[in-house]
Amino acid sequence: MAMIVILAYDVSADSRRTRLAAALESWGYRIQESVFQLRLEDGELDEVRERVNDIIDSRDDVVHIYPLCTNCLGRAEVHGTAPALDDGGLYRGVW
Repeated sequence: MAMIVILAYDVSADSRRTRLAAALESWGYRIQESVFQLRLEDGELDEVRERVNDIIDSRDDVVHIYPLCTNCLGRAEVHGTAPALDDGGLYRGVW
């Protein structure tokens, strides 16, 4: 069963930041400049963690990973000019 994860990062080097964003786009959608919403199948969270750790420099960068339970996801709110939701519950980029 798929799970939704919010991943936010602060990566100091442009090259690492670009590589991380490109890697995350294969699992989800950018909802802010350095925040992604990922839809992961069983076992993919470990793959994401491994990929993140391969890219970042743990002395200079930080990545936060927040798995959302079904209850939390159901209570999520978006205010303002949010992108449209697709049928999988993920944001489609408007940019």
